[in-house]
Amino acid sequence: MGLDVYAVRPSQERVTDMAAFQQLQATPEEERGEFGWLHPADLTPFHDLPRDFAEGGLFWPSDGDPTGFRGQVYEKWVSDEFRMSLYDLFDPDDVRVLLERVDEWFDRADAGDAQVPLFGHDSDDGHALERVRAFAAFLRAAADQDLWFFPDY
Repeated sequence: MGLDVYAVRPSQERVTDMAAFQQLQATPEEERGEFGWLHPADLTPFHDLPRDFAEGGLFWPSDGDPTGFRGQVYEKWVSDEFRMSLYDLFDPDDVRVLLERVDEWFDRADAGDAQVPLFGHDSDDGHALERVRAFAAFLRAAADQDLWFFPDY
């Protein structure tokens, strides 16, 4: 099995960041109540993303859910380039930090100072940069709704 990453929101509004999530986890179950992860309130931005990886879109998760992506495809690049791991739970601030770093990466790439990742392909098929743009669009859709990244592996 691999890594799929989903943009989610917590079922309890008080869970706004990692500190609140950890506090909830430390609370006895009978006091904290039922907790789970929900789909984004607005699915439209996720349905609108380019999804054909072969043509430069985002790589679908194994279950085809439009609110997720195949994290294993992007993990090495994210880890090497940004020192973040898609195997970790991201709160909304982490999602925004990754988006900012990817936007900065685009500035460097436009200046010729960044290597475009091939995401496991042996050669550049002409769609590598579009794949990064699709990944950035997913990040932006998640950041716009203050969503979390939930790793499923």
